[in-house]
Amino acid sequence: MITLDDSQFFAKGGERKCFIHPEDTSKLIKIQYDNTLGRNQNTLDLHYYNHLKQRVSDFSGIANFHGQVETNLGGGLVFDIVRNYDGKLAQTFEDMVRNNFFSAQQEMSLLEELQQYLTKHLIVFGDVVLSNILCQEYAKNAFKLIIVDGLGARRFNFKLWLQNRSDAYAKIRINMQYEKLLLKYQQIKTQS
Repeated sequence: MITLDDSQFFAKGGERKCFIHPEDTSKLIKIQYDNTLGRNQNTLDLHYYNHLKQRVSDFSGIANFHGQVETNLGGGLVFDIVRNYDGKLAQTFEDMVRNNFFSAQQEMSLLEELQQYLTKHLIVFGDVVLSNILCQEYAKNAFKLIIVDGLGARRFNFKLWLQNRSDAYAKIRINMQYEKLLLKYQQIKTQS
């Protein structure tokens, strides 16, 4: 049993809170706190990451998953914290876009590289939100995008079952989700 408290709080999303792992500060623990939507995102993530572990050997474009733990706040999932080469926390891609850190051409290049990675490894980005993508500076002035949340699907349904069993359908879903991601990216660009 791992004991978590407010001193380890890292971030909060719509349904989960993240805490720095008290025994390994390179990792975080995601805990479900809101079940009002009738789903448990940790259960969905566990299902999808177990599926990926059987098929994917390159986890460089997504947060690496390290299993389940029991905490005083309930069951949790353990993931790497994404840091830059200098040890600083990677920023969200959304923040980088809003702050005009890159040129539009550089941003599109990063998005295209991410799309190629997802397609190559048949990884579906189900909840396409730019804040679910971190921009890691893995070497000085060298960047890549890493998805830290929203993989697979937002609920257990036939689409999830099919995308896990059909490469052709997974590719269709990846392309559809990429189009949604580009639309959300363009909305943020016009607001910046």
